[in-house]
Amino acid sequence: MAKEKKCGHPACNCTALNGDKYCSPYCHDAGKLTELACNCGHEGCAEEMAHEG
Repeated sequence: MAKEKKCGHPACNCTALNGDKYCSPYCHDAGKLTELACNCGHEGCAEEMAHEG
């Protein structure tokens, strides 16, 4: 069973799998940068941020 936790990028709402800290290379590269929206490209992540605003 895959171990799931929230992506380590503060603006991202995705799940990081298999013990990874980030859900995508984008989030890994962005690290702890403060952004208003995540651009990881996963469906639902950017959409969720758009609905919050």
